[in-house]
Amino acid sequence: MYPIHFNPRWKEELVATSKDGVLIFELAMGNLHVYFPDEPMWKARVPIWAKEKWETYRMACENWCNQNNIPMSIVNNGFVYEEKAK
Repeated sequence: MYPIHFNPRWKEELVATSKDGVLIFELAMGNLHVYFPDEPMWKARVPIWAKEKWETYRMACENWCNQNNIPMSIVNNGFVYEEKAK
């Protein structure tokens, strides 16, 4: 598994950066909570390079959440999208 770095962003977003690109997930503020998309939502929304990496990103996000004492739920309506380099 290659490194995936997570950073919260003010827009209630969790930024996941890897060698392949940048994906954005939902991070509720106030009471911090990550809403990670389920596998069907993932495959419908992510770019081609990430289609088969749901488990890799789920495990990395879960580890980050555990290290930071932030709950994570896998949901069928969580958002994920690619952030393209500017």
